[in-house]
Formats: sequence, C-alpha cells, structure tokens
Amino acid sequence: MRRLIIFMSLLVACWSQKEEQLTLANNRFGLQLLKVLPSSPQENVFFSPYSVSSVMGMAFAGARGDTRHELSQCLGYASAGLQDSDILDAYALHTHRLRSLESNSTLEVAAAAAVHERFALQSAYELRLAGSFTAMLLKVDFENGGRDAVDTINRWVKLRTHEKIPRLFNAPLESSTRLVLLSAIYFKGKWENEFEKNYTEEGTFLNGGTTPTQVDTMTGLVPVRHQSFEGLGVDVAELPYQGGDYSMVILLPKQYDGVEVFKQNLTDVLIKDLASQLVDRQVRVFLPKFKLETEYSLRNPLQNLGIRRIFGPGADLSGITEDNDIQVSAVVHKAFVKVNEEGTEAAAVSGAVFVTTSLGLPIVEFKVDHPFLFFIRNTRTEDVMFAGQVNHL
Repeated sequence: MRRLIIFMSLLVACWSQKEEQLTLANNRFGLQLLKVLPSSPQENVFFSPYSVSSVMGMAFAGARGDTRHELSQCLGYASAGLQDSDILDAYALHTHRLRSLESNSTLEVAAAAAVHERFALQSAYELRLAGSFTAMLLKVDFENGGRDAVDTINRWVKLRTHEKIPRLFNAPLESSTRLVLLSAIYFKGKWENEFEKNYTEEGTFLNGGTTPTQVDTMTGLVPVRHQSFEGLGVDVAELPYQGGDYSMVILLPKQYDGVEVFKQNLTDVLIKDLASQLVDRQVRVFLPKFKLETEYSLRNPLQNLGIRRIFGPGADLSGITEDNDIQVSAVVHKAFVKVNEEGTEAAAVSGAVFVTTSLGLPIVEFKVDHPFLFFIRNTRTEDVMFAGQVNHL
C-alpha cells in the first residue's frame, strides 16, 4: 500500500539576481492562480501567493525527472530565467532576507515538516527543507487514530498565524499519511495615514457590480500614489503602511461589473507598468472596511495551470524518500484578512497532501464602491504576499 504525505510551506528572503528571478516567478504564478481560483458575484477571493509558491517550492525540492521539469515550467521558474540548480539556493537567500528585514510592519513567515515517526526522509531532502525554507521537523504519529498528529499541526498553524487561522484540518488524516509540509505567513501593518474612525460611515457598495448594500466605509484625504488609466478603464491607488516597505495596491475597474474581465487580462508586465505611472497626490479615499476568510482545495486550480504529474501514480518524488511510491492527493490553503481604519491584518497557511497511488496634483476621489482587486506587497523585494478580489460585502 502506498503511503500518504502532506505538504505545507512558508518562505522568507535575501537579495540577488536569483532572488529577483524567484520573486518574478512566484508573482507570475500567483497571478495565474488568482485567475483560476473560484470567483463569482457572491464569492470573494483571497490567498497568499507567497505561501502557495513556497509549499510548491518544497514539493519541487523533492521532485525528480519529468515531475521536476513540469513544476519548473508551471511554477514560472524557467520563464524567469532560473536554472533548476539555482532555485533552492534562491529560496534560501530569499527566506533569510525576508526574515531579517527591519520594518514598522509585522511580517512573520515560518515552515515546518510534520513527519510520521517511523517514516525516513532522504537526508538530503531534510537538509534542503532546513536550509532553503528553515523548516523545523515535527515528529508525529499519523496512525493509531491520528488525532494527536492533527492537533500538533493545528497548534503550529494557530501559533504561527497569531490565532487568525485556528486550525488547518478538522479531522484526522488518513493513516497512510507520512509527511505534512507546513507554510504559514502573518502580516500586520498600520496605514502610513490612518483613517479617522469618526469619519467612517455607511456607504453603498455594489455587490457583483449590480446589487447595492450598505457597508461601513472609511474616508479620508490622504497622500497616496494614484493614477487613472482611461484607456485601460481602471483606477489604481497604492496605500502605504507605516515605514513604506509594505503597501496595498487597489485596482478598481471603472466599469462596475468589470473586475472579472479586467483580472483575466491582467499580466505581471501590465501591473509593473501601471505601478511605474503612479504619482504622489492627495486623494479623497473611500474604502470599505472588510474581513475575508477563505479556504481552498487547490488541486483542480493547479491542474488547470498544468501541474499534473505530482497528482498521479507516475509522480517522481524520489528526492523525498527512497521508496518512491508517493504522490500528491491535495493542496490545501486557508487565508484571513481584516482591513480597518488602523490598517491591515492578514494570515495564510498552505499545504500539499502526498498520498499513495491508491489515494502635488488637484485632489481627486478614489471611491471603492464596487468589486475590485487588491495586492499586499513588499515594496523593497516586490514580493506579492497576499492577493484578493472583493466581489461581495
């Protein structure tokens, strides 16, 4: 009987050309994933591209042959110019850099591997998890009911997300589980210019771009980077967090129900071009307060992006264990974000499950009153930490 493994991951950073290429790859992959995640006028989208990319990077570290090649192509490593031999070193540098950056915002990333107590990882793979992802090992027993193993994982998730995500799994995993790779990310930042709570009042938000509803809306005359792109039909504003090393970029289509079409046409090159044309100005901002909690099974979205071999009986994951009889059965992701007058608090955790084959200008208004996209990014490294689409409040 082939055995089950579960993956979850996290990432942090340093800087170099390899790191820049890794960031480019991860951001491109995150944008493609944003396009295939389930979305509707009644359903919001929120996830951490950084967390998902990290867990897939941990899978890449144990993949070999055609499975490794497919991951390199679909995760964007190849198109970003990264050689396979450079990828894990780039992760190591980047992980160190993100953890060492001084900031007025709080960013915490952590990785762990929950390993069945009688399951032997390849020593080289174990070293890679520690060296490239700073992953700690948690020895657990997935057999004998598996409750203690899940409790251990959930405690780790709860701790690393500051209790914003209290658990990843609600029930014991299959007894054939042998490995769970964990990735968690937590962010808390205060706006550079906080919104006055006294000015927050009910405002209209068009759910799905058509149905009006009343929501608490923050307002203020604040200095932001902003531009209106008439030809593209979108307004863009970048709201900085204290210190300026993190920001929230909001893309607001001019057409009330145009967010889905705009998203599908969005590219990383276009985002970079838009950002380069933003200018500093005083803007009257109207922004709804919101809190999103999401949970995704990413197997189908990832397969839609071309990642298929790791989910099948022919998966070559011999870099993880000498007994190459494992495959990925699922990838799980949970995320949380809260935006209010003070700033933003967000958290996310990702996992991939490996199973046996048997398993200065005039004041303008920026009124966010209909569906929009947003990204929380590190302005120094350009990593997109979180991405979302608000359709319904």
